[in-house]
Order: sequence, then structure tokens, then C-alpha cells
Amino acid sequence: MAHGENPAQGSRFGALLRDLGSSIGELLGGGKLEPEQVISVEVFFGLLGYLAGVDSIVTSHEAEFVNQFMEDLQLSARGRDLAQRAFTRGRKREIELRSEIERFLAVYPRGGGEAHKLHDALYRLAAADGRLQPREKAFLEEATQLLGFTAEH
Repeated sequence: MAHGENPAQGSRFGALLRDLGSSIGELLGGGKLEPEQVISVEVFFGLLGYLAGVDSIVTSHEAEFVNQFMEDLQLSARGRDLAQRAFTRGRKREIELRSEIERFLAVYPRGGGEAHKLHDALYRLAAADGRLQPREKAFLEEATQLLGFTAEH
């Protein structure tokens, strides 16, 4: 649990991860992935990588968050590989925020449940190291708007 986080928030996030695990994790148990499954994993982890590297340094707290996120999703070896490659592409700036979110929104509705899960994961990652850098804040503000949420959401 992050510093200053109350147990109810930790419980809420645990439920969020379980819900997300139901959405993606079970689907990655092996075999061929459906296109929407690939998009979910690539966008989630690509944007997490982009956000983690936005200040040029992926902290140990951020790395731990992403590793725990993969564990909580119960990603298969194939799913983990896909997630790690997406995270690396994001960290190296080989993706663009707007186009990744547009890919995601082509499958999932703006402001819907999956968009909310992505939004929450991004904010949790940003909070993982206990500080919010100006570039992280700008990234989150743009992602919030593109996903169909207001700053108060």
C-alpha cells in the first residue's frame, strides 16, 4: 500500500485489479489472443511504460507496481511477454498517447468501465513513488481528457 493510503483505497484497488484480471488475465491463459485482448494489454502497459519514463527515470516503486500489476492480472508467460514489450516501447517513447488511446477507444467506450480501469491504473502508477512530477501531471491530465473523464473524476 502506498504511503498515506488508507486501507479502503487499497481494498478498492485490489478489487479493481481483480476486475481487470477477469477482463484480461483469464483471456491470456494461452493460445491465440483475440485482437481486443492484445490491444488491452499493449495499451495498458504501453501507457504505464510511457508514464513511468516520462521523468526519464523508472523508479523502483514504479517497477514494483508494474510487476505486481502483472501478477495481480495473472498474465500467462505469453501475456507477460506482450506486457513487457509494450511497457518497454512506452518507456522508450515508441508510442504516442493520443494514438494509443484512440486504439483503445476503438474497442472500449470513452468513459466506460475499461477506460476507467486504465485511468485508475495510470493514476496509481503515478502515485507509486509518492511524488507527482509536472510532466507526469500533464500526461495524466491529457489521458484523463482523452479517456472521457473530467479532472474531478
